[in-house]
Amino acid sequence: MRLPLAVLPVLCLSAAPAVANTTHVYCVENRIEVDMRNLRQMQSDRGHATICIIGPTFDFGPDAIRWVEANLRQRVGGPCSCR
Repeated sequence: MRLPLAVLPVLCLSAAPAVANTTHVYCVENRIEVDMRNLRQMQSDRGHATICIIGPTFDFGPDAIRWVEANLRQRVGGPCSCR
């Protein structure tokens, strides 16, 4: 059976493992940030900045923002502490 060339990319994509896009809630230099990078990537990109995770992980970025507003009673960019 021969498949047209247009079908091959679809077959390749469907065989690729799904990569989860997770969003994290961080405190970076005393400011709340929501980012898709993991903690190791954040630390690597920010050098010697003080960074900590201050919330759960989300599959959908806007859910992380709503969580910050509902649970921390702040907005992204608002004050936080890594104590």
